[in-house]
Amino acid sequence: MPQVRVKAVGTDAATTDRVVLLEETSGSGRIVVVAVGEAEALAAAAALEGVQSARPGTHRLIGAVLRAAGRRLVRVRVHTLRDAVFHAELDLDDGTRVDSRTSDAVVLALLLGADIVVADAVLTVAGVDPSTVVVEGLGSGSGELEAFRRFLDTATPDDFDEPPR
Repeated sequence: MPQVRVKAVGTDAATTDRVVLLEETSGSGRIVVVAVGEAEALAAAAALEGVQSARPGTHRLIGAVLRAAGRRLVRVRVHTLRDAVFHAELDLDDGTRVDSRTSDAVVLALLLGADIVVADAVLTVAGVDPSTVVVEGLGSGSGELEAFRRFLDTATPDDFDEPPR
């Protein structure tokens, strides 16, 4: 299975869906566009940019549970595309495979430093030329997410009052 990296997290300009772009690291550099929920998009963007919240969210919690159990996430495998839904598994260091939503698997891979691979058959069907992908970024290196989180960390209720008329 070819390895991919998370190129960006953002909004599909055509559909306004939140998406994660998985870029083939060798070969033609095809992009797999994975639609994700809002929460997963924010979690992926935060992980991609190295932004951490004060308390652990679900994905960081899962990572902590794996570590506490003495396990390590080795790889995320996106193995199937069925009925427009990507299917993934988490491969642990002891050979255990865990079924996962692709969006959650990608966030875990980002947080835990695991490889992400995509089946050749999935890349053949869903991989697109990078020049055809237009995404408005959340986590594409813009730093907008980190700046917004810094604002929220220091914001007070007065920051949200309506201006006087």
